[in-house]
Amino acid sequence: MNKKLVGAIVALGGAALAAEVALHGYLDVMYTEKIPQGIMKRLGNRKSDKQLREIHKFNAVENEWANTKDIEVVDIKNDRDITLKGYYLPAEEETKVFVLFAHGYRSSHSGDPYNFIRFYHEEMKYNFMSVDHVTAGESEGKYLGFDYFEAEDMFLWINYLTERFGNDIKIILHGVSMGGATVCKMASRVPEQVKLIISDCAFTSAKDEFENVVGSTGFSRAYPLLYGIFNGMNKLLAGFDLKETDVRESVRGAKVPMLFVHGDADDFVPTRMVFELYDTCENEKDLLIVEGAAHAESILIGSAKYKAKLKEFIAKYID
Repeated sequence: MNKKLVGAIVALGGAALAAEVALHGYLDVMYTEKIPQGIMKRLGNRKSDKQLREIHKFNAVENEWANTKDIEVVDIKNDRDITLKGYYLPAEEETKVFVLFAHGYRSSHSGDPYNFIRFYHEEMKYNFMSVDHVTAGESEGKYLGFDYFEAEDMFLWINYLTERFGNDIKIILHGVSMGGATVCKMASRVPEQVKLIISDCAFTSAKDEFENVVGSTGFSRAYPLLYGIFNGMNKLLAGFDLKETDVRESVRGAKVPMLFVHGDADDFVPTRMVFELYDTCENEKDLLIVEGAAHAESILIGSAKYKAKLKEFIAKYID
């Protein structure tokens, strides 16, 4: 057989394999239905079984506490006609301060947010609201946005709170992982009710995060092809370009003070990303690096230090 033909067949076969991997990876990452043992989950999971057990145990305890409270479930519709769910726990005593919490990738209102709900309710005495982002928990939707959809929907939740409780309320935005990127994406456009933002282990963009995950597995050479296919499918199916998830410009133009938190053992969203975001922010800011914390573990590994920093930072900007 002609060598050029053999080469072409091999190349086509390689491209077909890459396309299949990219398609499977895309559905695994972006689509509402989760593929069992999806390739991106396997590539992205850097935590040991022990680490996962510890953070899940911590979250289970906080959920047990939350389940004893009378949490109100709220529905809103976004401009894409998708019903979104919010979960509101009022403070025991009247206060104008509200924490609006954004959860991470493939999490829900009772995941990352509930790791903080008792702290904000019992120690800070604040109203607390967490939400199920599009495709998550009880909310509708087919494709998540890695902050593209989530940030816009969070503005609707801010509108809900101000319309219900008044324009004089004070809102703290707090997010973890994808939720951290979501609140970063909002930073340059927040209304006057938002007084500060807390971003925990946020990525700089979905593109950067995918490159890190793929590159850390040794497939960095295949990344440009995989990303091109992935992003092409995303533009076709979900309707946006992944470059629109970049949070740098929003952070640079932040209208409120920002606290950045990250674990120094985070190799899923690498710690270097938080230094870039911190340096980019031109508003008042602070930084907490938690020694020994892997991805989204800072509240577990450095609980006392994290809570102390939250109290210190919040006290500067909330009367």
